[in-house]
Amino acid sequence: MHRPRRNRLAALLAAVMIIWAAAPGPALAEDESAMSDEEVRELLEKSLNIAELDKEIERIAGQRKETAGKIQALNDSIAGLEAELDLRRERVGDVLRSWYMGERDVLIQAIFSSDSLSDLLAMLDYLDEMLSHDKFTLETYRKQREDWLDERERLIAEEKRLEEIERDLRLQRERVIRLRAEVDGIINSSGDSERLRLLIAEWLAYWENTGLPEVERHFRALADAMESLPGWLAERKDLVKQSGFTYTVRLPEDDLNAFLREQNPLFESFAFRFEDGVVSAYGRREDLEVEIAGSYTIEDEPEHVVRFHTEKIVFNGFALPDTTIRELERRFDLGFYPQLLVPLVRATAVDADDGVLTVELRIGLRRRQSGDAE
Repeated sequence: MHRPRRNRLAALLAAVMIIWAAAPGPALAEDESAMSDEEVRELLEKSLNIAELDKEIERIAGQRKETAGKIQALNDSIAGLEAELDLRRERVGDVLRSWYMGERDVLIQAIFSSDSLSDLLAMLDYLDEMLSHDKFTLETYRKQREDWLDERERLIAEEKRLEEIERDLRLQRERVIRLRAEVDGIINSSGDSERLRLLIAEWLAYWENTGLPEVERHFRALADAMESLPGWLAERKDLVKQSGFTYTVRLPEDDLNAFLREQNPLFESFAFRFEDGVVSAYGRREDLEVEIAGSYTIEDEPEHVVRFHTEKIVFNGFALPDTTIRELERRFDLGFYPQLLVPLVRATAVDADDGVLTVELRIGLRRRQSGDAE
């Protein structure tokens, strides 16, 4: 992102806020319902929620349409392949029936009238090659059909997942309608709706052009750093202790922050904290502020990982909606994979407190699932 563009947008937003706070028009000056800075901030946050929810609804709808198209294309391919398989099976059946029912007298006579052993063997090789080719073709088509059926099952499962998400988004649509009604009500009763709509438009443009790319930049840098973390820990014997089949990783926040700054200059103004089970991070650069908070949990599916679940993201004092947080989680993996540090281990406990992230690992131990027998 080019700095002049970012600064221009920031300056424009600041200017509008200053005009709003310091130079209200006559109607606002005399109106007891004139909005405070906090009310304006809440209005902008609601407007951001509406924009992000609309975006997520559109994204899911697009994914469902794309997945449905892929399923239809696979169904067409599978139908064509099944027809070809039937033709191939019929051909092989005709060959075998002709052979065993004596309908290939010419070939049989040729075999038994061979003048030499080499001619006989050549004729038998020809017959074997002919049947083997048909068998290979059948096997190839069968394998292709199985692959496509597996892919179709995967896409059907994905479509069901998207349907569940879309059901949740129906509730979000209701939320959008309520928020939009609230925002419209606030604007219409403000006494200066035109200026408020300008402020909202400038704020949303600032978020799309500067805010969202900045948040994505932090998440991308964190994901890249987490990918390198196991290798870095493997060289820090002071942070990883072994006792029998158990390993304990104790990662102080100061060491993690030093590691992050080695990975990316972006983290020179960004720092993590571990307290009361919460992993939080805060960074400020020029006129941009990003705050992230979440916690770690141990998961076994679809693979074993100490997963970071983001619970809050705040940009320049504005809390982002949960749909935006989930989309960032989907795109950027901030998890810690213990088996990249020590093969065959599984995490058994994770805690973030008193400035230290602690992960207990044990070799060959699989965490019990809720449905497992005792």
